[in-house]
Amino acid sequence: MKMRTITLLSIAAGSIIFIINYRFFQHYEHIFMALNIVAILIALVLPLGMKYEQFSRIKKIETLFPIFLRDITDNIKSGMTLPQAIRASTSNNYGVLTNHVKELSAKIEWGISFENALNNFAERVGSNVIKRTVQSIIEAHESGGTIDSVLEVVASSVQEIEKINKKRATRIYSQMLNGYFIYFIFLGVMYAMTHFLLPAFQFAGSQAGIQEIFNEMFRNLVVIQGIFAGLAIGKMAEGTITAGFKHSFFLVVMGYSVLTLL
Repeated sequence: MKMRTITLLSIAAGSIIFIINYRFFQHYEHIFMALNIVAILIALVLPLGMKYEQFSRIKKIETLFPIFLRDITDNIKSGMTLPQAIRASTSNNYGVLTNHVKELSAKIEWGISFENALNNFAERVGSNVIKRTVQSIIEAHESGGTIDSVLEVVASSVQEIEKINKKRATRIYSQMLNGYFIYFIFLGVMYAMTHFLLPAFQFAGSQAGIQEIFNEMFRNLVVIQGIFAGLAIGKMAEGTITAGFKHSFFLVVMGYSVLTLL
């Protein structure tokens, strides 16, 4: 089942639960809030989980791809032709990359050109890094360079990019912690206002029901803050907003639960 179909079904199911909840349980505060959380989980967890799983798979492939290129290079230097070198590499274990390697080898054995097979490989993987790498290999090969030296240089470049990304993630780890710390402070302020400040105002003669209005507003603020704080943390830590989905999900569920259940 395609990810788009699963996303639509999840959102539809979550929306139905939310509508039923709003229609029949609006006046039962704890049930209403609990069902809201369930609706959010159903609508978002599966699509975001699949998206993040796809992101993680691509990152693993990007890490393993230089190893695959180096194995091909070593095979060619040992006297193998390019198809033989790729076919020999299929016996190695490259984790999530293994099936793609076997498919690449099969296409070359069927007579598909190395350039076309590589382009198809890059499209199926879905990684922008590998697409750029494949294009560099093809251009260098067409310009007259020997394939073993081209693959070796490209593999070194990709590994160097991975090292730079890992160093960046390590250096900004403290900034990621600051993002969580700021959200916790914001959540604490919202909790204090909900449970201490607003009741005092209501006791002083504010209009009846105003506390519930502010409670709902603060819950919405916590959700909005959690979504965008998580996306920002993911962008800083791993260089992509997709990586922020897990942070957003954790912050939103935690913040909403604190203001609803405590």
